Amino acid sequence: MEVHFIDVGCGDMSLILMPNGTTFAIDCNITSENHKLVLKYLEKVMGSRTRIDVFVNTHRDADHMRGIKILHSKYPIKKIWDSGAPGTTTGSSEYQDYMFLRRTVGFTEVKARTFYEYGDVKIRIFNAESIDYSAANTQSIVMKAEYKNKKNSVFITGDADFKPWKEKIIPHYSADDMKCAVFQAPHHGSITFFDDPSNEKAYFVEHMNKIVPDMTIISVGPNPYGLPDKKSIELYEQYSKGSSKGNKVFTTADKGNIKVAFNESGRWSMHTNQ
Repeated sequence: MEVHFIDVGCGDMSLILMPNGTTFAIDCNITSENHKLVLKYLEKVMGSRTRIDVFVNTHRDADHMRGIKILHSKYPIKKIWDSGAPGTTTGSSEYQDYMFLRRTVGFTEVKARTFYEYGDVKIRIFNAESIDYSAANTQSIVMKAEYKNKKNSVFITGDADFKPWKEKIIPHYSADDMKCAVFQAPHHGSITFFDDPSNEKAYFVEHMNKIVPDMTIISVGPNPYGLPDKKSIELYEQYSKGSSKGNKVFTTADKGNIKVAFNESGRWSMHTNQ
């Protein structure tokens, strides 16, 4: 199984290439500035694959769906998954393009605590829409792709803050279920993943104590918001175990396109600046 974290600036775009030929794309941020580089990279890694079987929109914000028409024109999308929760950019052209394609190709509104199997890969949905939340970020799809076993896996997290992890994920999943090799930090390295306003003395880290990833990847680019947050990087460094070379946190801003290859024996390798 290959997972590609694509350098699309301060947005998200990932690709999961499964051994049985199934292709997942998660989020999209193709812009007028990066589209040539993004499409060139997709041509290189897709090989003989000609379509995207499932496009997963973690939540309907522009930087997670921008350029979906370009992606669909190059690699036809067969089906869309999302949570069903409306986003915060409903008046944008990105939103209109996404919703038109969603209606055209068909969609599944995935639910928390469900899973799907594609050969030796299991896709687990840890979080999705909830009547308990109103914020789009809080209702981001949080999903995990496991190859052969639970640890040989990657978490994809959208912009989910601490709330669904604390209230919806941890109560329903064991530490064994949550362990992973590679963890994608939510919301481009924002502190909202750790900052629980109800606790003024300490950051919320119970989720990281259970996830204990080998490596944390932050999808981020130039932005006016101070992302990734310095305290977040410190906490990811603290709770990530590190690769065989001692690396714990990489960002797409520093490392460009990042490829992670998982093999059948439960080992993985990471290649940067692809």
